[in-house]
Amino acid sequence: MAENSKFVPVLTVLAEPGPAYIWVVRSPDEGGVGGNMCSLMGWDDSFPMSHGLWQKFDDWAWEFDQVLSEGGYFQIPDDWDWLAFHARGLQLSRWLKDEVGGAYRVVYLKYGSDPNRSLSERTEVLADGSLLPLLPFLGPFPEPARFCRHIVSGGQTGADRAALDFAIENGYTHGGWAPAGRQAEDGTIPLKYQLTVLPEGGYLERTRRNVEDSDGTLVVNLGELDGETLVTQQFAEALGKPHLVIQLAGGITAEAANDVLVWLRDHEIKTLNIAGPRESKRPGAYGLTFELLAAMHRSSS
Repeated sequence: MAENSKFVPVLTVLAEPGPAYIWVVRSPDEGGVGGNMCSLMGWDDSFPMSHGLWQKFDDWAWEFDQVLSEGGYFQIPDDWDWLAFHARGLQLSRWLKDEVGGAYRVVYLKYGSDPNRSLSERTEVLADGSLLPLLPFLGPFPEPARFCRHIVSGGQTGADRAALDFAIENGYTHGGWAPAGRQAEDGTIPLKYQLTVLPEGGYLERTRRNVEDSDGTLVVNLGELDGETLVTQQFAEALGKPHLVIQLAGGITAEAANDVLVWLRDHEIKTLNIAGPRESKRPGAYGLTFELLAAMHRSSS
């Protein structure tokens, strides 16, 4: 009884198709997120929030539901901005915590289709607005065999884009810095890549920050090492960060993949920055980079 008396009901903010978006656990015997409290079914005086805040939640969830419906079979389009969506959801969760005070705990839970869901998947909003990471409901499971934990890249065409696509398709979390304006040679870097945009600074600053913020940098190259690819190596040397240049002009070999895996293990690299030439400068950079990473992934499994 003493434990039950200390239990605080939990409100979980989770946008789902339908759309339902606030769930409640009222007793310690309930599992998961509990029953649905708020959806687009309309306002109810029993809701533990002001009508104005409920309307903001409703707008947020309705927009997400429209995106899911338009994609067909709940497919998220490539231009969906997960970072902006979660930032808005977390702000709403902070306002909710302000209104409910100590009567409820407030938790924000990412939607399952987000490729970066495992990064801060479940987060409690505290009274001061700070965020407390929580364990996922069904875990933690043993980590699947992967050659690193997190892949970082700058979003340029060629090697950068291959690294990010590989991460999304194979269950690696991803991130990195992008130049101001999300610029790349083919236009704006698609929003499906969850990169942090520099408030100011171009390609060189992006390259330096990605090298600096990673445990090590894999430089993929075809032919002569020059241009931005050479600058990446120079930044790594200047910052004293582990780096490896791998030459792919002759194609992908098991030996090349193994060399990278040995280097990763020797330097205990968890967050890996992957850089290389843009596609216009070294045609085939995208395909060869993706193939190398796929070979490394198979060898790690």
